[in-house]
Amino acid sequence: MFSVMSTAINIVVDHDTAWRVTRDGSDVVKVAVRQEQGEVLVLAETSNAEKPYRFDTLQAADAFLSDLMTSFSYLGCDIASTT
Repeated sequence: MFSVMSTAINIVVDHDTAWRVTRDGSDVVKVAVRQEQGEVLVLAETSNAEKPYRFDTLQAADAFLSDLMTSFSYLGCDIASTT
């Protein structure tokens, strides 16, 4: 029997929203959402790199972030809003 994975956490994506993801007290990544030049930009920042992900709509960014944060949650990470 197969089951459908549901979202483990509920996040609210808005303009200029950010989260800090930690595991066992150590930083894993900082994730921020911003609007730039008609796009929604999701920035994932680790201790040694920053990776931008660009989306045409806030809804597309929301879907990406929901999957991302759910994955972090399943991996035992703590997620806290920083805004």
